[in-house]
Order: sequence, then C-alpha cells, then structure tokens
Amino acid sequence: MKISVVVPSFNQAIYLRACLESVLTQADADVELLVFDGGSTDGSAEILREYKGRCFSVSRRDRGQADAINQGLRRARGDILAYLNSDDVYLPGVLEIVRRHFRDHPRSLAAYGRAHHLRADGSHLEDYPTEPWNYARLLETCYICQPAVFWRRELIERFGVFDPELHYAMDYEYWLRAGRVQAFDYLEREAPLAGSRLHDQTKTLGARVKVHREILRVIQHYAASPAPVHRWLRHLAHYRAEEQVPTRPDAAARRAFVVRWTGHLLLYAREFGIPVDAALRESMEPHLASVGI
Repeated sequence: MKISVVVPSFNQAIYLRACLESVLTQADADVELLVFDGGSTDGSAEILREYKGRCFSVSRRDRGQADAINQGLRRARGDILAYLNSDDVYLPGVLEIVRRHFRDHPRSLAAYGRAHHLRADGSHLEDYPTEPWNYARLLETCYICQPAVFWRRELIERFGVFDPELHYAMDYEYWLRAGRVQAFDYLEREAPLAGSRLHDQTKTLGARVKVHREILRVIQHYAASPAPVHRWLRHLAHYRAEEQVPTRPDAAARRAFVVRWTGHLLLYAREFGIPVDAALRESMEPHLASVGI
C-alpha cells in the first residue's frame, strides 16, 4: 500500500528542508514524495536539487497552491494520498499509523487525526482543536487540521480534485464537498499526526479577511440552514473591524469595536446577499448587549 505525499511550495526555503525530512525520515519505505514548487526565487530550487533521487520535484510557475496540489495528485501513484504544505511537518510514526488504519478498515476512504500548532521555529505552540466527525459541526468550524488528513485514491475518483479557483479555503471546501456524502474517520486514539506551523507569512494569520471572505462563499454553497452562514459572516466582520480598531480592554474601545463590527456585518450581508432577518439580528444581540447597544 503506497502512500503519496504532495508538497506544494513557493518561497518557503526556510522551512522546506524540515518538511521534506519529516516525510523521508519516516520508518516507512513505500512512500512517494512529490514536490511542486511554483518557481521560487529564495533558494528552494537549490534545496530540491539536494533531494534528487529521493523525491520527484519540479520548479515552475503555476496557478497557485490548489493547482500545484492537483498537479501532484494527478501524477501520484499511491493508494493513499495526502498533501503537506512546505512549512508544515509530519510527526514520527504518522505513515505507519495511516497505513495500519487503512489496512484494518478497508471501507474507510478518508481519515484525519490529532495535530499540533507549531511556532515558526518548530516548537509546540498548542494542540490543534480537532473534534470527532460531525458534518453539521464542520460547517460551523474547520476542526480538521489539513496536514493530518489522508485519503484513498477512490476519494478523488468520486469527488475530483481541489478547486483551483480557491486560494485560501481549498482544503476546507474539499472536506465539505466529500464529507456531505462520505464520513471521515477520526483517529482520536492515535498519537498526533502532524504539525501545522503558524507564522506571520501564513495565510491563516496574514490574510484573515481574505480567508474568511472565501470561506463565507464556500459555506453559502454547502450550508442547508442560515446558522453556519451567520457564524462565518460574524467572523468576517470581526476580523475586518479588528484591522481598523485597536483592541483595548476599556469600555470605550470595546464599544467602538462593536459599532464597527456591526457596520461591517451589515455591509457584508448586503454584498453576499445574506438576508438581515430575525435570526441574523438575534445572533448579533449578545455582542450589542455587551456594550449596552
């Protein structure tokens, strides 16, 4: 049972070697590592040349992260597939855990496990807030840590590859697309599988408004009720307000923040075609009441 791991990369030389080593030093010989670099100019190509013969790699311009992942998935020959961003890492023993799971559960098509958030230097920051599989809950929050997800080839044969038009939420959209039909197994009792690095250049921290705009579009497509849409709308308005109003503990600053948050929420509701109905107004009330509005 071969495992193929696709690594999309662009100007991540500072982290690239640690990522590759985390795959290649696994006690597992039957692994295929494919690196699709988007034409980096930071020394990544030189690092990849050091790994010639140990992994497949190309360095050329692509259409973005999802396109790079899809190129790798189409080339991959493994029975089990995954992708690992070039600033993330696998933890020791992950491939053995994954191989054992799919061997012992032949009907399992996708599985995810526990994971860590890492600091830029690779040290442990916190546990990723993973949860047991529940599709309704997944619409409310992405509790699946992307580098800790593995799936059988059959999953892409049934549901296709990642949406190349998405630049921030391509993994979340894919879990929702496949997950509304196929449950994912949660390897809760196993050791953590991966480390997701948080640093200033990550999309998660560096482009929160853009990330949440894209997520909101995705949720509008998959949600069967308004509640998840309202939840992500509130998040988007929060991060936009946070960009404009300094966060301070005093009451005046809190009130200014909530006023700005409310304005952005209403503007985004209009932009995204979300009705300002009784349910949305009710979801706003605790925030307004907290500052006496």
